Amino acid sequence: MEHETAVTPVEAVAQRVRDARNRKGLTAQELADRLKAAGVPWDRGTVTKLETGRRQNVSIVEWLALARVLDVAPVHLLVPLENGGSYMATPAEAAKTDRVRYWVRGLVPLGRTNVRMFRTEVPAAELKAWDVDEEGEDGEQEHREAPER
Repeated sequence: MEHETAVTPVEAVAQRVRDARNRKGLTAQELADRLKAAGVPWDRGTVTKLETGRRQNVSIVEWLALARVLDVAPVHLLVPLENGGSYMATPAEAAKTDRVRYWVRGLVPLGRTNVRMFRTEVPAAELKAWDVDEEGEDGEQEHREAPER
């Protein structure tokens, strides 16, 4: 997969924060105020630096607070919403955005990981809710979510 065109996690978070903030009609200052109320000491400048690519990192605490105050699932701030793009899952490994989204949700391993080993780290209650195909058309693991009851 091409690494040159793959979006990085921080680039994805920055774009998604900007999109969600604009959709909610919030200014950068209003987002900073909400983050402060949630315990993250950001100011307007920090929001602007993130959204314009001048801030190259986001802590896990900041990422979760951003998701909370913007009313967005954390996975949807971390990974672009559009499928088919390339995403840098690690500095050395790019993958399709939809695959990364499933991986972040804990639904499938990334790459050629042993599925049985991957599942040993899943809460037993979650395993019962899954309907997993053993092998898809392309030879990789595929996942179908069980219908809601």
